[in-house]
Amino acid sequence: MSNPSSHPSPLVPACPVPVRFRAGTKAGERGIKDRILVKGGEGNLGFGNRDLVIAILSVTVVSAEGKSVLKRLKYFLYMVPILWTFLKDLAWESLSLREIKTNYLFGKANAYDRANFLRKAVRAYKEILRRDPNSIPVFLNLGGLYYRRSMFEIAIPYYEKVIRANPKHYQGHYWLAMCFWKLQRYHAAINTLEEVIQFLPTFKDALNLMGECYEQIGEAAKAEHCYLKAISTDPDGIIIHGGVLDSGAQEKEEERLKH
Repeated sequence: MSNPSSHPSPLVPACPVPVRFRAGTKAGERGIKDRILVKGGEGNLGFGNRDLVIAILSVTVVSAEGKSVLKRLKYFLYMVPILWTFLKDLAWESLSLREIKTNYLFGKANAYDRANFLRKAVRAYKEILRRDPNSIPVFLNLGGLYYRRSMFEIAIPYYEKVIRANPKHYQGHYWLAMCFWKLQRYHAAINTLEEVIQFLPTFKDALNLMGECYEQIGEAAKAEHCYLKAISTDPDGIIIHGGVLDSGAQEKEEERLKH
């Protein structure tokens, strides 16, 4: 079982954004040079030639543009099977236009996600929500978008929507508890896991995670109880844990549930 580590949420820079100039234009180059010269002069930069400074900055701009081009290329590659499926649905499958468009939007959002276009992926999923405001798969996928990027506070409301739409959705409970775990909100995670274990008492991942939470708050007896229950549902010993039942320096498995 996993031993997830905390990852801080991205911070918004507090400093004001400097004036930017369009890359590749003479005005942009003059603006960059002027700001460098006004700030400290050529000599203070350690370069004897302004052209060298511009060359270095140009390489940086090209590198940034190259990354953007690479992201777009990845998106188009991920879209190839989506487009093929879209055409196949139109030509051969007995689906309504609404179903075909929904399938296409799911694929498009996934392609944006894999290419790391977060905002575009979110927009595609929200377009589905306009047609189906209570779509559990969309809520799960939106939660997953933010969870995988360590934006746990933003992911939490989507998992809560999953549970409101289906109070016995075990994945919604589990991933909500995982968000609380990542944020070190162990009591909230335990409360969430207790809910899912009430209707799914053999959910070994939930039992194991609850044991981890009890370990973190110093309740070793309850942690051991959870681990033993998890082991009883997993007689082959796939579940790995540490601290209470096993003092060895055993590495935890990576998260097995993906969404």
